[in-house]
Amino acid sequence: MNYVKYNRSFVMMEEQNNQFAARESAPIKGYLKVETGNNKGALRCTVQNLKYYEKGDYIYKLILFGKKGERTIHTTIGNLVINRQGNGESYFRFLPGDLDGKGNAYHNYSTAIVAAASTKDEKEPLHPVLKGVTLSEGESFQSELFQISDEDEQEEDTDFEKIMNQIDQIVEEVEEAMNGNEIPMQAKEATSDDLLPSEAAVSSKDEAITKKTYNSFYNEYILNACAHTCRVAEFYEDVFPFDKDKTGARWKKIDNTSNLPMVSPGAHYFATQYRHYIFGAKADESGVASRFYFGIPGRFLSEEQPDGGKSGFTYWQPIRGADHVFEQSWGEENKNQGAYGYWIVSINGTTGSIEEV
Repeated sequence: MNYVKYNRSFVMMEEQNNQFAARESAPIKGYLKVETGNNKGALRCTVQNLKYYEKGDYIYKLILFGKKGERTIHTTIGNLVINRQGNGESYFRFLPGDLDGKGNAYHNYSTAIVAAASTKDEKEPLHPVLKGVTLSEGESFQSELFQISDEDEQEEDTDFEKIMNQIDQIVEEVEEAMNGNEIPMQAKEATSDDLLPSEAAVSSKDEAITKKTYNSFYNEYILNACAHTCRVAEFYEDVFPFDKDKTGARWKKIDNTSNLPMVSPGAHYFATQYRHYIFGAKADESGVASRFYFGIPGRFLSEEQPDGGKSGFTYWQPIRGADHVFEQSWGEENKNQGAYGYWIVSINGTTGSIEEV
């Protein structure tokens, strides 16, 4: 594993035990952002909705597990710090070539666990709260179900690193919006000369004004999320939701709706209501995934179309066995009220752009 060149990855973590949720009505969320380069490493662990213990009865630890030969190995990265609302972000530095001080490298570990540990009873076992799959040795952004082009693993240049570091705050604002907080009415103005986004000419009556855009970050975020889902595809259920599928994709059902990466209030609402969404990928002639899809459950009704189609969910397909309902109701005043299906968004596997199906 090359730890000299810069590499950045995200590990989405799934809830394992809601006993430690601050609010039982909401899931526990978390993710890791791991960066390595110049034989150094940094890890940021972000968690939400963990129960806060006033007397410190429990603390939360980040632990990595893996295999070396036939032996299971593990190491504790450190304790997490959370506030009274159950949210927190902890930052750790490590040596990727010797993560645990025993010669085991970061790529020897394949699973990340956030666990609750009792401070009162040393014999009480750990309680896994969140779990995520990291990128282990020999893996690429590939799985038996989906394959990602090798171009996605090419070295990121310095300019891109600067952009990603500068706009971490944008991610936080998006996450706050997705959690029901107020969406900022106006984006903060960038002041760093290091930002190098694309430019778009905006016409006015008197002159043309050049504006900076940040669309490339969202595209990268979507592609990273798709790549992560491909890596952990074996953990999700295979589904065959359609009799006639225009997409030609292979589908997985994902019950943890908090992992839906689309910044679409409508998509998150209906995925939460139906308690799942589906993820699909379509391969090109060489067998490499060239297009990704997210499907949100809902009827063919304008009030159940995420964001009225403005976020890209413009194509709808009836579920298996519902084609006759769809065909019979087509053209009626309240067409397809009885037919359930999925609103689908299409992601270009190379650019990350949202496109028509």
